[in-house]
Amino acid sequence: MSTDEQQIKEGATRAPLRAAVTIGAHFIVDVFSFIGIALLPMLAVLLEIRPEQKALLLALGSVCSGVIQPVVAWASDRYDSRAFGTAGFVIAVLCIGNLGMARDFTELAILYSIGAMGVGAFHPPAAATVGQLGGAKRSKYVALFFLAGMVGGIVGNVFTPMYVDWMTPEKLNTEASKQGLLAIRWFIPIGLLAALFLSIAIHKAGHRHHGAHEHQVGWDAHERRQRWIGVWVLYASNVLRFTTNMALVYLFTEWASRFVLSKHNAVELTEQLGIEASQINGTLQASMQVGMGGGGITLGFILAARFEKAVFIILPMLGAISIAMIPQLSAIDPSISRWMVMGAAVLSGIGFGAAIPVSLSLSQRLLPHRTSLVSGLMLGGAWMLSFLGPMGAEVVQNGLNAKPNVPSFVIDLVNLLPDSSAQRVMDGFGLDAAFTVTAVLLSISGIVAIFLPHGLIVRSSE
Repeated sequence: MSTDEQQIKEGATRAPLRAAVTIGAHFIVDVFSFIGIALLPMLAVLLEIRPEQKALLLALGSVCSGVIQPVVAWASDRYDSRAFGTAGFVIAVLCIGNLGMARDFTELAILYSIGAMGVGAFHPPAAATVGQLGGAKRSKYVALFFLAGMVGGIVGNVFTPMYVDWMTPEKLNTEASKQGLLAIRWFIPIGLLAALFLSIAIHKAGHRHHGAHEHQVGWDAHERRQRWIGVWVLYASNVLRFTTNMALVYLFTEWASRFVLSKHNAVELTEQLGIEASQINGTLQASMQVGMGGGGITLGFILAARFEKAVFIILPMLGAISIAMIPQLSAIDPSISRWMVMGAAVLSGIGFGAAIPVSLSLSQRLLPHRTSLVSGLMLGGAWMLSFLGPMGAEVVQNGLNAKPNVPSFVIDLVNLLPDSSAQRVMDGFGLDAAFTVTAVLLSISGIVAIFLPHGLIVRSSE
């Protein structure tokens, strides 16, 4: 047996272990990525963060995580290197682990944004590596990679508020609450150890299909154009999915705060009520992750290529119905509304998130010589624009009157509306209306998917 053949055989033998370590690292990094989101109600109380600042913080996270991914994806394909992903992992662990150090909104935004860039930098190399290691089982491996991230998000959302509460020595005390936040730093050693194992696991894992470049040379102009059309349709659909996701992240944060205030007949959140709202918010965020992860892994294992286009169309419609139902569910008895909204959150996660790993795997099949690039597009490239979700949802909820320094041309445009409508835009339509608008946005992603080339999707799986 030649040296090259021996190396190929050894690489194939170690591929499942390398993939498992990379998938495990995805779990760890997504625990960190959701720490700030889960604790946002509590951070809002301690740092006196206004609603528009909460939306801005979430938007910054989306932009920073998204912008870095196409850059890292291009560099990973260009230099066939995984070092960018490992470096991002370390940056995310250090910044997010120190969120408790923030003394005001500006410091929190800086730590959160840099940490989000680190999280984003991890994803394209890691996703492409797992797809490559999966070989003929690419869809299953990518689905497992996606599921690990969802489980990490669930753990980060549910466990972090409980952990901070447990590490807070005295309740109803601001300084004690800050000590609880500082205890997040104990997560850092775990993250750094995971980064070490990640660097070892993916050091020699190539990103490119064997013979991918030779294969794509045989495509004619029509084939090449159809493949890129498919990728861009997937990208547009994912932009709408991720925008829906981030809009719901903000809206569930607001819903949890409203629920706690109503439950205690309170006017504003205190430190302790902020912790309670964070715990409820964490369960709602985790419920979305359950829908995304459960739906994603199910599709990864059972979905045939001939049904992929139908999934991209149907699931968003079902998710949109669930989101649109939340205002009605909120109006029923509080003792059960919380649990029904959690159920709606699960279904919404299926609607916008279950097909994301399918889009990742399909895009890699369509452009097998650009696996990191398309992974970056489907994840970070789409995530980059999702900042519009929380910001748009907040504007629908609270209107333009709550915004400082609104450009005069925007006010002029609003004034063109009938007086009653213009006043509603300025004053806001409320939280329930924001859920309804988000439902419409998700349904549009299903309409966009109609333009996917079905025949090519089936052919690329052969």
